[in-house]
Amino acid sequence: MPPEPGRAYLAACTIYRQDAEYLAEWIEFHRLGGVERFFLYDNGSTDDHRDVLAPYVEEGIVTQHDWPTPFRGHNGRPMALFSAFEHCAGAHRDDARWIAFLDVDEFLFSPAGERLPEVMRDYERFPGVVVSRAEFGSSGHVSKPDGLVIENYLERRPLKPDDRLVYKSIVEPGQVARCLTAHSFRYRDGVPVDEEMRPIDPLKNLTRKPPAWERLRIHHYFTKSEEERMRKAELWRDSGPATTVLRAPRMLPSAPLPRLTERDETLVAHAPAVRAALARRGLLPS
Repeated sequence: MPPEPGRAYLAACTIYRQDAEYLAEWIEFHRLGGVERFFLYDNGSTDDHRDVLAPYVEEGIVTQHDWPTPFRGHNGRPMALFSAFEHCAGAHRDDARWIAFLDVDEFLFSPAGERLPEVMRDYERFPGVVVSRAEFGSSGHVSKPDGLVIENYLERRPLKPDDRLVYKSIVEPGQVARCLTAHSFRYRDGVPVDEEMRPIDPLKNLTRKPPAWERLRIHHYFTKSEEERMRKAELWRDSGPATTVLRAPRMLPSAPLPRLTERDETLVAHAPAVRAALARRGLLPS
């Protein structure tokens, strides 16, 4: 069914801090894929994020919320993210048929070349869809390179036969009862499915599931360059107990990350359109 007048069919939500240089690329990439609205939660940024977002806010594309909640609670859990995601599902339940809950370093798309709304129409009888994530590394960049994220980082972790990949969620906001993790939600009625319509019990599979990413996929550029990886590590230390970072060597190792061996240029073909959209707004990165 078509969305109601004034209601987006597909929106995206994220919480961010100090990401002004990446917000416009993230927004324009997803707009080209069919995302109509963005609900953005600022967790204490001091960069020029408001200047970047101002034209999008004025046009009604972005709704920006100040969300100064301490990012991590006493137990190390990302409370600001949980509360922002739950607020978004409640406050914006009438603003979109679907909301994708992502990070600013995650790019949602259809490898089959379909626009996201067309894919999601096949899943309207379910309360949510979970999307498998591919993990990208520094691709050999020591410092931040010029250009777009999607054209600079082209090496990802190889897919293994027995992998259980991290997933993220696209939800019907009115069905959300609670945010369980950054990846999963508890629903009022039913459970989500993956792209193959396999039910995924979020209480048993909080963050990972067997891979399925032919129609829907997320590319996760967690580290970007080594320089930016270390900057992110410092930011995480400032946003919560130091033990939170120390407990996660797999995510934020002190030694340089190894080069990942699977080359993946899937999103390079999207770069010209993203560049053109950014150029029209005078936001093209150097």
